[in-house]
Amino acid sequence: MKKFNQNAYAAAFIGQVLAYPFLIATGLQISWNFQLIALLLMTLCLAGTGFVKRYDLMLLLAAIMGLLGAINQWLLLPLIAVQLVITLLLRTQKMPSQWMNTVIFGQALLAQVIIIYACLHFFNRTMLLDLALLYLPALIGLWANHLPKWADLILLLVVGAIGYFQQRMNLIAIAGMLVVALAISSRRSFKLPAYSYQFSPLIMALLLYLTRLHG
Repeated sequence: MKKFNQNAYAAAFIGQVLAYPFLIATGLQISWNFQLIALLLMTLCLAGTGFVKRYDLMLLLAAIMGLLGAINQWLLLPLIAVQLVITLLLRTQKMPSQWMNTVIFGQALLAQVIIIYACLHFFNRTMLLDLALLYLPALIGLWANHLPKWADLILLLVVGAIGYFQQRMNLIAIAGMLVVALAISSRRSFKLPAYSYQFSPLIMALLLYLTRLHG
């Protein structure tokens, strides 16, 4: 079961890193150069540290791929360094499940910023808003049991309203967001596996893509 959990975390992480950048943010503006490929390999290596015994070698390989990916885009180096440090902490430090999921959310979000910038050579406020709309519902669901009663639902409605009035979400996407966030809510008596939370931003990214695809 532990191996399955590790594989699930890795699959969800990779899915998050790929879904929004390639389905929504970059569109057809992808330049498949060796830097982008190196960054994608870095992502695979970072995910792989969770289920290999010699994670230090995998982390070293990720660092090499990150350095290659930052060639001619040296602004990415600090972000890549943070990615490596986060991965090392996740592999060496024991954390409560909620904190671990929160840190992985941050790691996946940062990886998406790196990929988008590598593809487009810029990152704007609209993309930041989109990522917030993907991850805030997941965080609200994750930490719902630490919030006052009804606060999680109110916060989700606020997120939905922001997405709607900023024309980043339609009513279908908002309804989907509510279903996903309430389904994974830690307030529920029935506890889902810890890795389930990592699939929430991925589902939201796919939902946003489908709703925007169909107008």
